[in-house]
Amino acid sequence: MTCSDLTVKMHGKVTVWPKSQVVIPKDVRDLLHIKPGDDLMIISKWDVAIGMIKSDDVPGFLQYVHSELKN
Repeated sequence: MTCSDLTVKMHGKVTVWPKSQVVIPKDVRDLLHIKPGDDLMIISKWDVAIGMIKSDDVPGFLQYVHSELKN
């Protein structure tokens, strides 16, 4: 994962259903290669920002964050 790989994109909005479920839009599932059964990590910061990352991608993401913190 390189810095050029980390562009931020807004993909619209989702609705939280009565059972606290959300549907990840198809374009996002396709872009991120999310398939049924994949594990996702939920990330929040200061109780305001929420993101999801595939569990398999966490090590590379943490390496990126660590390198950014050094700068």
